[in-house]
Amino acid sequence: MHSHKRRLRRQAVELDITAFMNLIVVLVPFLLSSAVFSKLAILELNLPAAASGPVELKRDLQLEVVIRPDALEVGDRHAGLIQRIAATGEGHNYHALSELMQQLKARFPDKKAVTILAGPETPYDTLVQVMDAVRLVPGGAHPQELFPEISIGDAPAQASVPASKAEAPRTTDKRPPPKAGKKP
Repeated sequence: MHSHKRRLRRQAVELDITAFMNLIVVLVPFLLSSAVFSKLAILELNLPAAASGPVELKRDLQLEVVIRPDALEVGDRHAGLIQRIAATGEGHNYHALSELMQQLKARFPDKKAVTILAGPETPYDTLVQVMDAVRLVPGGAHPQELFPEISIGDAPAQASVPASKAEAPRTTDKRPPPKAGKKP
């Protein structure tokens, strides 16, 4: 009976990983080739840093496009508004924006950066069409580059009344305040 137990011991089985290795050999080149092609479709944007330090002030053109629900406001960060392009009944006028960008590029040929400021309610399609209008001149076999370095940020709140024209609270009582200890 003792000899019978010795025969029941099993020998160690080797793990067969050839099927897994075949899968890896096929999968790795496929993933590498698809990663290269997907890189071509990515538009690189310069997003603002979370904790950016003081910025050196340059007095050249700091081009900004603010997307409002009723208009596109093109301006210089230092000089102010350049032009306000009102929306039509069909939406924003991207053609007029592209023409203005072409005029600005003619005046500042070395400038490549633009900042697009959009509100939280701005549709994604509007943002993409504004980016296309400021980046390239549409049409033709060789599109002309305008402002390819695009940064995106939040649009400032649109104030309805400027702070200088806001009224201070008025008082109707012109008497001097009562002195301490005396009753009026």
